[in-house]
Amino acid sequence: MSLRPVVFLDRDGTMNDDVGYLSALSHLTLYPWAIDAVRLLNHAGYAVVVVTNQGGIGRKMIAPEFVGELHAEIARRLAAGGAHVDGWYYCPHHPEALIDELRVDCDCRKPKPGMALDAARDLGLDLARSWVIGDKWLDVQLAQRIGGRGVLVRTGWGRLEEAIRPDGQVVDAICDSLAGAVAHVLTADASDAR
Repeated sequence: MSLRPVVFLDRDGTMNDDVGYLSALSHLTLYPWAIDAVRLLNHAGYAVVVVTNQGGIGRKMIAPEFVGELHAEIARRLAAGGAHVDGWYYCPHHPEALIDELRVDCDCRKPKPGMALDAARDLGLDLARSWVIGDKWLDVQLAQRIGGRGVLVRTGWGRLEEAIRPDGQVVDAICDSLAGAVAHVLTADASDAR
């Protein structure tokens, strides 16, 4: 069985407005280009996987059940536009969690690779042909930890993150939005295939 190339997407600030701890469906606003960007990846044969830190669960700001409801709502909106996400992964842990069992040094909180490794195992993904797109350096660092390539987007926290780039931080591209990041991924991989 051949492994699929994959694009891992951060959620808040990359696919939708980052409103802090998103805790109500009424606060969900997908960026206008999000559906088209995901659909382009689908049509190009990439698996699309959302990987998101949701430490608000451990801090008792978000119910775990709500994360499932929110992902179902995003999936519904994507499907209405002919797009889909192949897998949804989230980390409920936080170093300041109020729930003891979630105050752990886990392997899944980005930039650690646990969510990506789980998705690769569950969905048959080729991490050597992976990309991670997000609005924080920890997304780019996740890409580096799994042997993939990373793109920082300027939406969400991205403009601020760009301004405080850590010394020595390598990134494959910095793009204005998810749409630009997807265009970069498709162009870079097409060029690599030549």
